[in-house]
Amino acid sequence: MPRLIIVFISILWFLNACSLPEPTDDIPPVTLMVYPYEGAVISSDITVRIDAHDDDEISKVWFYIDGTKYGDITKSPYEQELSIDGFEKGVTHVIQSAARDKEGNASYSPPVRFTIAETPDVIDPSVIIVNPQGGQVVEGTVRIVAHAEDERSIKNVGFFINGDSVGNDFQYPYTYEWNTSNFSDSTEHTIFAKAFDSGNNVAVSPVIGVTVYPRSVEAPDVTPPTAFFLYPVTGSTITGEITVSADLYDNEEVVKSEFYVDGIKEREVTNPDSPWIFNWNSTNKADSTLHTLYIKAYDEAGNTGTSELMTVTIQ
Repeated sequence: MPRLIIVFISILWFLNACSLPEPTDDIPPVTLMVYPYEGAVISSDITVRIDAHDDDEISKVWFYIDGTKYGDITKSPYEQELSIDGFEKGVTHVIQSAARDKEGNASYSPPVRFTIAETPDVIDPSVIIVNPQGGQVVEGTVRIVAHAEDERSIKNVGFFINGDSVGNDFQYPYTYEWNTSNFSDSTEHTIFAKAFDSGNNVAVSPVIGVTVYPRSVEAPDVTPPTAFFLYPVTGSTITGEITVSADLYDNEEVVKSEFYVDGIKEREVTNPDSPWIFNWNSTNKADSTLHTLYIKAYDEAGNTGTSELMTVTIQ
């Protein structure tokens, strides 16, 4: 018996003394172009923005424009200033990001096409806050959503609460998650957004006022959810099967959403995700005519919110 114990202890000592090799990291990082985005029209010098992440650690990020390499960015945020001098104007250029992790695994983003404008951009963008709505009572974490448009391209949207800058978003839909728990009950606060286009023109949204929910008092949920189309956009012409997407939000939870075409319900989903994305086959609708689209959203308290009425033409 003592001999067996000695052998067993020896085996344990050997296993502890021998360090097992760490598993090999063969998973490449993931990288995407944030700005410029597909179809962007650039009017002045820009900041190239890249999203990159890895299961371990990013070593460096770089990008190509028309096959020429730029930058070796080693720290997040992965950004680099780019002068448009020397690039041909009025033609399509292709930008693609790349990332490498510390083990040498590399990956490349899908190529993104953009254009450098031949003339300066002198037209301001437009921006509005679509959620929350003015006069609304809010609580917890509130998703502030801004809708911004420009005749060329939006560079970013900044969010302001009580006049203070709280964040920026560089991708559509432009959102900011506002944690209201640090604010006193039954206090009023102002929200607005600023949109910046590729020519550095600026637009400021109308200011809306909201009240933080008085958490010390139980009150019924009377706040309706909101629904906002992300795609298609009003006035567009669509063909065949398209991907419809919409942003849905409620101060509690959206429990049901419905999609209507010409007043007829085409689809209903319980507990939808946001953004709500689905395929819609438009071939059963008359060609070359205007059709109206809207979305209804329901919360568990029975409040109903309806998106703006959108018109599209089916080709």
